[in-house]
Amino acid sequence: MASETIKTYCRFCHANCPMEATVEDGKLTGVRPDVDNEIFGGYTCLKGRQMPEQLYYPERIQQSLKKNADGSHTAISSSQALDEIAEKLKVIIDRHGPRAVASYNGTVSFQNSATHPVAKAWHTALKSPSYYTSITIDQPAKVGIGQARMGFWGGGSHTWGDSDVALIIGNNTLVSHFSIPGGIPAFSPSNALREGKKRGMKVICVDPRRSEVASRSDLHLQIKPGQDAALLAGLIHIILEEELHDQAFCAENIENLAEFKASLSRFTPDYVASCTELDREDIIAAARMFAGGTKGTASTGTGPEMGPNPNLIQHLTQAINAICGRHYRAGEKLPNAGVLSPLAPRLAQAVPPQPEWLTGTRSRVSDDIGEVTVLTANGPTKEMPTAIIADEILMEGDGQIKALLCVGGNPALAWPGQDKAYAALDALDLLVCIDYKLSATAEMADYVIGSKLCLERDDLTVLTDIWYEKPYSHYTKTVVEAEGDVIEEWELFWELGQRLGLTMTVNEQPVAMDSKPSKYDILAMMTRDSRVPLDEIYQRDGGHVYEVPDVIVQAADPATKGYLNVFPDGLSEELAAVVEQADEALAAKQDYPFLLISRRMKNTFNSTGPELSFLASKGTTNPAFMNPDDLAALNVASGDIISISSINGEIPAVAQSAPDIKRGVISMAHCWGAAPGAGTDDKVRDIGANTNRLINNLDGSEKYSGMARQSAIAVALKKLA
Repeated sequence: MASETIKTYCRFCHANCPMEATVEDGKLTGVRPDVDNEIFGGYTCLKGRQMPEQLYYPERIQQSLKKNADGSHTAISSSQALDEIAEKLKVIIDRHGPRAVASYNGTVSFQNSATHPVAKAWHTALKSPSYYTSITIDQPAKVGIGQARMGFWGGGSHTWGDSDVALIIGNNTLVSHFSIPGGIPAFSPSNALREGKKRGMKVICVDPRRSEVASRSDLHLQIKPGQDAALLAGLIHIILEEELHDQAFCAENIENLAEFKASLSRFTPDYVASCTELDREDIIAAARMFAGGTKGTASTGTGPEMGPNPNLIQHLTQAINAICGRHYRAGEKLPNAGVLSPLAPRLAQAVPPQPEWLTGTRSRVSDDIGEVTVLTANGPTKEMPTAIIADEILMEGDGQIKALLCVGGNPALAWPGQDKAYAALDALDLLVCIDYKLSATAEMADYVIGSKLCLERDDLTVLTDIWYEKPYSHYTKTVVEAEGDVIEEWELFWELGQRLGLTMTVNEQPVAMDSKPSKYDILAMMTRDSRVPLDEIYQRDGGHVYEVPDVIVQAADPATKGYLNVFPDGLSEELAAVVEQADEALAAKQDYPFLLISRRMKNTFNSTGPELSFLASKGTTNPAFMNPDDLAALNVASGDIISISSINGEIPAVAQSAPDIKRGVISMAHCWGAAPGAGTDDKVRDIGANTNRLINNLDGSEKYSGMARQSAIAVALKKLA
């Protein structure tokens, strides 16, 4: 029996942990951590170690499926399926125009490095703005709207490795394995946190739960959910009042600071303590601790970003970093400028607000909502906000979406407002999914295309290129050849583009449309003129830190230097809304005394994981985690079935005692359950419940992104028989 060990990396989530795969006679027989890797040091998580089972999952889709009139699916070749899909798309485009054709590129689509550039190229060639991704479900403010309103620092923000303080707001990287530069690195996060603490780093964690990060922090602010904006405003108020800010940096690079300070006058320590249910002295201590560091960054996670006021929260997070001068200055070394893009000068100056990033095709739901620019690994890209896609499908008239390509996502579980999402998916003239399993959305699809899994394809660490704190990259070649009639996600767009006669370009380079390019060809276009040539990365076995010249931040260019705007138009109204919401929350407490928040779980990645035996052994539901004192007051025990209701809906859940949860709070993971329908509630112990049934996707719609409130939801609960 021929056995081979191949270096690769996991793509179960975004962390890209290096692994060594064992292959015997063309079959994957095992994976283990790559202990030789300099960046990760042999770290992997339990999800990634299940890849052999995922690859040979008995119910895996290994041929395309076509939906029959009775709702069942029949096997069909991928070539024939793509032919038929293309013909149906032509009819829809002829009748309704290109905007009627949309794609939703979910979380898993980010794990394939070529998917998004090719998908966007397809939409551009088709002249359809209906390009949606999971980014606008949970973090459009972080990756676009915040920079558009305030601007950003050309020299880059401080990273974890050289910081002595960190303010972590609703981000639990030890479980989520997701972060941004400045927060706990997603690669070997426990070790990164341990090393930071060892060198004397001070960590402030804001979380309604004593999470894995909170339990290791120097100061844990166990905040009332939904009050993150009030807390941030209060911290900035203290810093400015006590003159703890970087006055020289502010004077040179920030405009409207006086107006900004005045707008925060109501957010005194006493007022913020009453809103957030935090101790007044802890709030003051947090402000002084963060401002007292020499380097360090405030960063947010999906907790506050999916709650109320995400645009404001992101603005205040950027603002506290700016007023404390948490940016690299002229003459300082930038730890990592990336290796997969051309080297551009990094200047110690403010890049002013980018208002054009908030313009483009408008939603038919509201003129305040429309295309937003998000910063991706391949540069700024415009996309429509996913929060309102269901309405774009259901709302009749010019521009109504009639066809949807669903790539690496499960919108029946992921889109806010599940009942509306399900109705929208059901109303489409054409629904196409590419997936490796028959998900809740794929079950509804007219065509399901079987997808390759990560070890069956080449890939490159494009997504995480600038997340590393050293110039690191990893090209992995295909480990095992895929069995069956399956394709990669990006190939779906190329195949349909060819059949529709489109001319596509990636990174301003034409994509061959007469014969399919290789994955390497696509990656070469994406990384044209990269600091390290792609072929050099391709030739190396495993991930590597490359010897490249240091990037030193240069002095400002007087001709292009701008200012960071900490008091953009509309900020006063947003701050006033925070006060109004606090009053509304008190009024609603009588009927809905609990607040439901989102969370991550170690054994799943959104809706992927429960189908695998080892991960299922860790739990087959998304429990409603609650403080034991709340359970006792309701005469509820762990394992009891409870009903959770909001003004929008009701779901069952399995109660679970959790002393780390603040009283009055229920913590549940999203993307569980099934499509709404008779009988699914009875299976809550086996499949969980979908918290999106408690949400109206238009409640509290954020300007620009249309984001709905998906965390800090006011709910009531009762014990079920």
